[in-house]
Amino acid sequence: MNKREQIITALAELSRTRGFYRVTVDELAAHAGVSKRTIYRHFSSKDQIVEALLDRFMNYMAGQLEQIINSGQKPAEVLTGIISFITQHGILLNNMQVLDDLRRYYPELWAKVERFRAEKIQQNFVKLLVTKNNQGLRETDPRILAAALSASVQAVINPEFILNNEMTFEGAVKQLIGLFMYGVIEDEPGRATE
Repeated sequence: MNKREQIITALAELSRTRGFYRVTVDELAAHAGVSKRTIYRHFSSKDQIVEALLDRFMNYMAGQLEQIINSGQKPAEVLTGIISFITQHGILLNNMQVLDDLRRYYPELWAKVERFRAEKIQQNFVKLLVTKNNQGLRETDPRILAAALSASVQAVINPEFILNNEMTFEGAVKQLIGLFMYGVIEDEPGRATE
């Protein structure tokens, strides 16, 4: 791992317990095993390190979500796979301190994360529904479902809503997706309606 990646990885590790804002460059250097001078050789500011970490994370998430969507499974199985993946591997954006720090102290990066979430939901959900020909789903325009899911994610999967309602990230994601799945998935033959 090169020095730049060491620094980004160190920030990822420190942010799990402290968010971004409270991590100092001195602490980051010590955790990465490099000098402050080395950090500033690779990055002009801590903000730039935060952005590099978010870019790395979003690229990873986008690639993995694409694989899940292209897995050949039914839409309900794909949605379940996405939930499982996000709750297990989306640790950076599952952390309320990180999300709150982004929203409060790094508004331009928060906007970038929000755009990423909206675009990926829109692209992937429409792609899922179109490529699966609504297999197992009620007859609904995929653009409407994608827009509704995107708006719901922005409203529910954000620090203010989750903290104000004393929820966990994982719980909020599961409930939101469950709401969409049982609202759009056709009843299976022989399955009792709840």
